[in-house]
Amino acid sequence: MSSRTVEELVSGILRGHRRDLAQAITAVEQDELKADALLSALPPAPGAFRLGLTGAPGVGTSTFIAKVVPLLIESGEKVAVLAVDPTSPVTGGALLGDRARMSSDMGDAGWFRSLASRGSTSGVAGCTDHAAEILARAGFGIIIIETVGVGQLEVEIATEADQSWLLLSPEGGDAIQLLKGGVLEVVQRVIVHKSDRPGAEELMRWVEEAARDQAAADPVAVSSQTGIGLKEVVDLVLSAAKAQRSKPDEGRSKERLRRRLLRRAEQEWIKKGLEDSGGESQIDRLVDQVFEGQIEAREALAKLTDR
Repeated sequence: MSSRTVEELVSGILRGHRRDLAQAITAVEQDELKADALLSALPPAPGAFRLGLTGAPGVGTSTFIAKVVPLLIESGEKVAVLAVDPTSPVTGGALLGDRARMSSDMGDAGWFRSLASRGSTSGVAGCTDHAAEILARAGFGIIIIETVGVGQLEVEIATEADQSWLLLSPEGGDAIQLLKGGVLEVVQRVIVHKSDRPGAEELMRWVEEAARDQAAADPVAVSSQTGIGLKEVVDLVLSAAKAQRSKPDEGRSKERLRRRLLRRAEQEWIKKGLEDSGGESQIDRLVDQVFEGQIEAREALAKLTDR
């Protein structure tokens, strides 16, 4: 785990050393195996509240976060943001689009980290759960997870977070289609962002009607430009965080643990299966044989799986 041992990183994290926290999350990004040792050494934090934010590209999720986080910090919270960014096809790292929008220093009570999506189409990176759990155990009471924004609803965020909010804007042509598609069955609340723009009132009426029909929470109209609705949003987040601390959702935590274990098991099964079948060199040989017409693809697959 880089040049630092697990014990050194854990000790540094518990003392509030940000460099050790950064190195720990980097290690988990590169290899989820390393998360096992870290999580076993860090004390649990069942009261941390995870808020997932999703929306189509251009809806202004990053700007929204940049306005809300300082207000949460002013209220006395320690807030961490995990922003899942598109993966660079050259370096494999995050393109850091969201970091550029976070114009102000959040201080010791705030933390911002971009995670590379690494090809994931669900809107969240594979290590998001591990990273969020490490941040919770590092003392952050509120963890905001921003999805990559792949142009449609990323359902997986609903399993990674305690609450998931969907941001819509008047410019979003698919906003009404999302509502008709039953999106309110997945997210806990809809935020009509850019509510100072033309068309926002009509969109708000659509969202309110959909919320009533599905007995969902009332939507909130927000403008990061004018400040409308920001206080209401902050109060909602604080209320949800307070409820999580007083009575942690054990069922949701247990389901996340189940998914974490299943994911790790799948990784080990694939790794072991690849080794048992002859490794990547065997796959390369079979690819050549199929490409040259010596065998069919189903025969190649059988040669891999039969072992």
